[in-house]
Amino acid sequence: MKRFLLAFVAAYIFIFAWGWLLNGVVLKDVYAETPSIFRPQAEMMSLFHWILIGQAVLILAFILIYASGFAGGGVIGGICLGVLLEIAAIGSRMAIYAVQPFPGKLLVYGSLSGFVEMAVVGAIVGAIYQSRPSAAA
Repeated sequence: MKRFLLAFVAAYIFIFAWGWLLNGVVLKDVYAETPSIFRPQAEMMSLFHWILIGQAVLILAFILIYASGFAGGGVIGGICLGVLLEIAAIGSRMAIYAVQPFPGKLLVYGSLSGFVEMAVVGAIVGAIYQSRPSAAA
């Protein structure tokens, strides 16, 4: 349970910081190109808790999948799981792109950065699960 909680907290902190850096800083101008397809800033902020919950659900699912079949692979197993889950996410992004008018470069940037994000999450989770449990664990 200690490893689970540590992996959850560490991965959650990373994914939150990465999301802020990517979406709030790096891609800010790309989002600004099409303001009509996004909620107004004030409305987005009023729904921010859904981002927090969504990120928590993503990390929870990642760790549960990792622990159920990838844990023996350590860091490499975590990275592999991250890459596989990102491939699935790209499929979802492609389907959404077909029905929503957001810029194609968001599909590309989101997918490329998604590989980095999920590989790092996998490395974090893998490193924590790979470490030897302490005597108190």
